[in-house]
Amino acid sequence: MKYFGLISLSIFALTLCSSNKALADTSVPITDTTHAADTKTTADTASPSTSPSSSPSSSPAAPLTGGITTSALSTEASLKELGKIWRHLKSAAWETFCETQQPVTFYVGGPNVVGGMVIPAINGTGTISTGDFLPPREKWLKYYASELNFLLPLIKADTAALQLPSDMSQDTVDQLAQLKVVAAALPADVDKLVSLCQNPPYKNMVVATAAQQLIDDLDAYEKLRKQIDKAVKKDVQLLKRNQRKK
Repeated sequence: MKYFGLISLSIFALTLCSSNKALADTSVPITDTTHAADTKTTADTASPSTSPSSSPSSSPAAPLTGGITTSALSTEASLKELGKIWRHLKSAAWETFCETQQPVTFYVGGPNVVGGMVIPAINGTGTISTGDFLPPREKWLKYYASELNFLLPLIKADTAALQLPSDMSQDTVDQLAQLKVVAAALPADVDKLVSLCQNPPYKNMVVATAAQQLIDDLDAYEKLRKQIDKAVKKDVQLLKRNQRKK
């Protein structure tokens, strides 16, 4: 009986091992899903994004280009600078003129008796001019002369360098030629006025006459400059309209 029990137990153990081996052979292999998921994620990250980008904002208008356009803009800027220099020159010449034209006055606040003549009161200002002028003040004449000496080379150089675009009309070309002729007369006007402002005693009417001559030439210069500037501005506006149509 003892041997029979051992034999039965051995048979049972062999049967159990055979069953486990069969189950192992027929089982479904397990896939490493974690590694696969990591591989897919890495591939997705490395691939370029295909999502549509936001629509680009409207780009600003392209700046004016081309030789003619650049020349027109440069001419417009030069004319503006010449206008600025002209205003300072005109101011210095005008202040010099006014410095020589300050009248000698006396106050007449009420009726005055001079000998047997009664001078009635003057309404408004209460002053009356004698017809003479006060002597010009040396410090101011020399100050205005220094301004003229500083500004003259600027207006000479900028006028000489001024050029027009190639598409300007013949009238504008002629106006530029006249402008340069007037500019050529300015040095003589300035030199004469500056020389009269150096050392007292000053002759009021002589200085005033020289200042007035400079003022007249400067007014002629500015009239031509404005005409040229108007034509160039019109040309620039036309170029801008053509640029927008492209």
